[in-house]
Amino acid sequence: MDISCYRSTPKIVGAFIEVLYQNPTLVFAVVVGLSGLVGIWRYKANNKPE
Repeated sequence: MDISCYRSTPKIVGAFIEVLYQNPTLVFAVVVGLSGLVGIWRYKANNKPE
């Protein structure tokens, strides 16, 4: 996939998408990392001392 096909996005975003397409393992790592961050955030938000 060519970076030039992302015409409405900045070049850095197109390059990032290109790297993710070329490395499916990296996509998995990003999804796991984001899920972990959201999980930690929800845990802290729901367990605030009153």
